[in-house]
Amino acid sequence: MTTMPPTTGHPAPVGLSDEKVHRTSTREHMTTMLLGLWLVGGLFLDGWAHNQRGDTIESFFTPWHAVFYSGFAAVAGWCALLASRGWRRGQRGLAAFPEGYVLAALGVPLFGVSGAGDLLWHTLFGIEVGIEALLSPTHLGLYAGAMLILAAPLTAVWRQPVGRSAPGALRWVAVLSGTAMLATTAFMHMYMWGLLIVPQGLGWVQTRGELSAVLLTALLMTAPVLLLLRRFALPFGAITVMYGITNLGLSVMLSPGEWRMPLLAVVCGLLADVLHAALRPSPARIYHLRVFAFLLPLCVWVPYLGGVVKLGLSNLSLELWLGLAVMAALGGVGLSVLLFPPALPPEAALE
Repeated sequence: MTTMPPTTGHPAPVGLSDEKVHRTSTREHMTTMLLGLWLVGGLFLDGWAHNQRGDTIESFFTPWHAVFYSGFAAVAGWCALLASRGWRRGQRGLAAFPEGYVLAALGVPLFGVSGAGDLLWHTLFGIEVGIEALLSPTHLGLYAGAMLILAAPLTAVWRQPVGRSAPGALRWVAVLSGTAMLATTAFMHMYMWGLLIVPQGLGWVQTRGELSAVLLTALLMTAPVLLLLRRFALPFGAITVMYGITNLGLSVMLSPGEWRMPLLAVVCGLLADVLHAALRPSPARIYHLRVFAFLLPLCVWVPYLGGVVKLGLSNLSLELWLGLAVMAALGGVGLSVLLFPPALPPEAALE
């Protein structure tokens, strides 16, 4: 089974040579990501307030919203500044934004409109609590807008005319963008985050929903790693950063003082980074990539599920926890087939 390697660059817009494509520097991408992480940090701070002090929040105007929306204002202003160079060159509309930042150009107004709608929603219907707060229409609009903004640097470096072993700083831009998107997605699925099952009180009760949460979480944690692998050779420590930051944020937000889960996420990330360094998976080494996609979830779920049983925190049987881990691993292989499908024969490609 083989697959076609992804292209390393992106064709210049019609009428423009590669030299005239409006691109941002690696330092500017890093600035975007730092401001984007401000936005994500504000999101988790607001989530902490709702989870730990939800009964006392009666207004839209809170210190936590101030951090969240100021992060948005900062990254939106920065994206506008990047676009101003295109405006000075006579480009208008979406064409004024740097390559890849069209997503941010769409995400900023979507986020802004959703934020205004959120203020109106809270004024009319009050402050939501529980899962309702995650699934309200305006909050879903904020989520979609934030994801478009956070994806812009990854899209931009993806299109850079460089190979898989691009300069380290450029690859770290992609990693930070993927980390921010994983953390934001994990936030929106906090009620189904499998690594928080035991700290949140699974204990001795296993239900279909809770076990399904493990499989969903496994897919969410595996997908961004495989996506980045489609374009870049990951720098060592990338998976550790992705898993560590995401699970630290969730743990602090939902279970303050719980240190085992974020520590485990870091250890599992390091194990996965070692596995990546040993296998060197890539589209050109497809069998190594399939093996990596199978073993990556096992790096997380065998230590976690086996560990909670060993510590007496759960009564999962050997068949159940080991079977869950293997199911997660098979899900990783399935994702790898979707992201790295077998090459089509010429006859199929022509029809």
